[in-house]
Amino acid sequence: MKYLLIGLVALIWGVILYKVIRGLAGDDPPPVVTKVKPPQPEDTLTRYVLTTLQYPDPFSNELITEEEEVTGASVPGQTKVPAANPLPAPVVAAAPPPTPPPAIKYSGYIYNPQTKKRTAMISVNGRSMTVGVNERIDDKITVLEITDQKIVVRIEGRKMDVAIGG
Repeated sequence: MKYLLIGLVALIWGVILYKVIRGLAGDDPPPVVTKVKPPQPEDTLTRYVLTTLQYPDPFSNELITEEEEVTGASVPGQTKVPAANPLPAPVVAAAPPPTPPPAIKYSGYIYNPQTKKRTAMISVNGRSMTVGVNERIDDKITVLEITDQKIVVRIEGRKMDVAIGG
């Protein structure tokens, strides 16, 4: 029995080695070579159509100017004189842009049961501070109301609600 098992093991290892050696031999058929045609350039000149409209060239670097009116008769040999603009365009003064409101972030409030007052924890333009009702933060901002979800502030006469977290 012992010799039968040794022979069976040798046979199995022989089959395994045979398959490994046969796989590494490289007797695979060569790959099929296909010819690839180079792409034909598309003929764009047959689709090119000139229009009678005179659009400015969008790719030119020249400054586009409008045509000026010409006074005088268009007689050959006579020089053309451009018409002068009788009234220059009025200059409009630009209004200064309105100042943006300060960045106010409401973090929450603290309730004092002895004085029964709420103190809000806020951040104005990155400065952290605590304020109470009717307190002025600076010369433009006053706190009007403090609740658990928002605070109401007056900025330069306008009321603004600031929710918690932003």
